[in-house]
Amino acid sequence: MATINVLVAVNVGQAVAQSNLSKYVFMVDTTGYSGNGNEGGNELVTTCQNGDTIVWNVESLDPAEQVSIHSFGGTAISNGMVNPAPYPQYNNTVWGGRVNAKGSNVQYTMTLLLAGNTLLTFDPFIVASNPQ
Repeated sequence: MATINVLVAVNVGQAVAQSNLSKYVFMVDTTGYSGNGNEGGNELVTTCQNGDTIVWNVESLDPAEQVSIHSFGGTAISNGMVNPAPYPQYNNTVWGGRVNAKGSNVQYTMTLLLAGNTLLTFDPFIVASNPQ
């Protein structure tokens, strides 16, 4: 089984100022370009296999601005497809979870804590197949 890393880069200042995380979050993962057109945006489709581990790492584009992962929700979480948990040594900036089921374009939400006091959410996708 593989580990897939997802980088979530955030323009914290603009997201807070405009109360719009979706416009100021940029995502890429280590699966390589899959051609879905959503790499680099907020609607990334992470392609994986049942049994893989997805690790999300959130970073601010400006090191002076704070951002961390507050929680996950949405269909991929509620149906048990993946159950992310924080890696305590990273102060809520890194969470990971094992993919437990297959599914196509299953949406999940990611709520981030920005600047220590603002919670904003966006909703990317997971596509998981069973191993061959």
